[in-house]
Amino acid sequence: MKNIAVIGAGTMGHALAQVFAQGGYRVSLHDLSEEGLNRAKKLISANLDTLSKAGLFDVNEKDAIVGERIQFTTDLSEAVKTSDLVIEAVFENREVKKKLFSALDRLAPPGAILASNTSYMNIFEFVETDRPDKVIITHWFTPPHIVPLVEIVKGPQTSSETVEAVKDVLDRLGKETIVLKKFLPGFIGNRLQAALSLEAYFLIDNGYATPEDIDKATKASFGLRTPILGLMKRSDFAGLDLVQQILKNRSYSPPAVRGKCDQVDKLVAQGNLGVKTRKGFYDYGDKPVEDIVRERDLKLLKLLTLLKEMDE
Repeated sequence: MKNIAVIGAGTMGHALAQVFAQGGYRVSLHDLSEEGLNRAKKLISANLDTLSKAGLFDVNEKDAIVGERIQFTTDLSEAVKTSDLVIEAVFENREVKKKLFSALDRLAPPGAILASNTSYMNIFEFVETDRPDKVIITHWFTPPHIVPLVEIVKGPQTSSETVEAVKDVLDRLGKETIVLKKFLPGFIGNRLQAALSLEAYFLIDNGYATPEDIDKATKASFGLRTPILGLMKRSDFAGLDLVQQILKNRSYSPPAVRGKCDQVDKLVAQGNLGVKTRKGFYDYGDKPVEDIVRERDLKLLKLLTLLKEMDE
């Protein structure tokens, strides 16, 4: 593969284009508006500056990434006409994705693989193409230019050749890949996050803890162990006989799935949407959003670098 097309230049798409361009691929980044593409250019530039500050990117290569390897276009046909792999990162809307895949099937070369970055939708149930063997899900995690994991999900008709080709590309980019043999809502990472978040929102809504309490408990206890041990190895260290006893303890019941969180609803109604409005569970003050994100990313990069060194 040489040519990658990324459809949708928003939260995920701009960084996906960046990752492939850093890996040496020629990338076409498509969005519906010039405004969206201009914003993507600024975000990619900011991301590369952050990587440079962390000592992980030569800033002298920035022009080659943004100015040469990535083509920015509002023309879908132009974006995919020579693509070997197309990744859509558009709205999580069934009709939008169905319409897009139909267009991609018509416009992309017959041999191109069509991938979706959906985090939960079973696209295999509703997208219609003449190449079902080349349709696949590649689920990345925010921020994708830092977080290593990509979950690869094959559909009922996805060929093993498609899975192997996509996995090979992602492995070459330095990503950690997991292949799910069939679709499962939320895949692995998001299912685990969803279970944890369900408990966190229960604690907040019922007055057991503040957001600060929950984050302190997370970071100062199991969150410290998780990057080193994961969840299953942690059980080995605890002792499986103890795990067996804990599983028999019926005094704990997971919270009911309500499909809402009262505190989240309240904050959204107030227009406090999190970092993008500088206020959510936390108040981020008057800092530019770019600075807030950069502070997060630099910490993530330090942790990631340390974890890689420990694995060597």
